[in-house]
Amino acid sequence: MSYINPLHAPVSAANRSQFSSLGGAVNSTPTPGQFLSPFRRRLPQAPYTPSSKWRNATGRLNQLHSAISFDYLGYSKQGVPMRELSTRGTHALASMIHGANDPVLAHTGLVRITLRILWPGYEQVDWARSIEIATQGPMTRAQLGAAVAMNFARFVEKTRTEPARSSEWHLGPSGIRFEHLILVSLSNVFEDVWQADVAVDLR
Repeated sequence: MSYINPLHAPVSAANRSQFSSLGGAVNSTPTPGQFLSPFRRRLPQAPYTPSSKWRNATGRLNQLHSAISFDYLGYSKQGVPMRELSTRGTHALASMIHGANDPVLAHTGLVRITLRILWPGYEQVDWARSIEIATQGPMTRAQLGAAVAMNFARFVEKTRTEPARSSEWHLGPSGIRFEHLILVSLSNVFEDVWQADVAVDLR
């Protein structure tokens, strides 16, 4: 099992012993799309499409903005726990997260984005919230991550009274809780609509 310490960068492979009593029995190098932790799995989500056929046919689908990733320093495509993004200050996040102070949406010219959450089993919950991204200068990666995490915390709170149609992805005290959520990236799926790539880690 690989433990990620958010306050310290990992030891580089060049400074690690290559000896293992397990030898070639296991492969610790993740393949693309795979997480280092065996407890972490990606949340399956359908990409947002507008209910209006006209808007769906005429909306901007090409030239979408690049995805914005969230990772601890020294890691790639593993994500950052939302509880860290929602509780740590900007100074602490800057020492933990790759590119925490990068103005991630400055090049888009957008003033705000719409975050959509489409959680499997809770399709009846319509979650679309606006995030202002140019209120006091360009929004940084750490600020954006905190805003997304705050939305997911509120979404989890809202769904406490909602029936779940999926036992595997059930939210609540006896299921998946906010502290289990990992923000991997944020993707532009339609016009100003963005969706989070989320992993669930039940450790």
